[in-house]
Amino acid sequence: AGMETNITVQLNGNEIWFDQPPVIMNDRTLVPMRAIFEAMDADVQWDDATKTAIATRGNITIKISIGANEMYKNGQTIAVDVPAQISNSRTMIPVRVIAEAFGADVQWNANGKTVLINE
Repeated sequence: AGMETNITVQLNGNEIWFDQPPVIMNDRTLVPMRAIFEAMDADVQWDDATKTAIATRGNITIKISIGANEMYKNGQTIAVDVPAQISNSRTMIPVRVIAEAFGADVQWNANGKTVLINE
């Protein structure tokens, strides 16, 4: 549907398997929420009333809400230029800000259409 697919995401050199393919919107790669959090060993909870995901790993807690232009890392606001959104009943979230919030380094390999997360 006009959205770029065939994108892969690697965490420390290992490809992450997604039940729904990542998509690019406004030059940002969105990935299924639960899969990326679980790949990064974060516990994720979903608050359906506020449509907010709460992911915790170690001493870092991230909150990201559907449609919001900001997310929170330990209560600090982080701008999100492409908000989380529901696609085919999956919550898709921008991979870079999430990975960076957990302290990872994120690179984009345009040739291979691969997001490289290293930590």
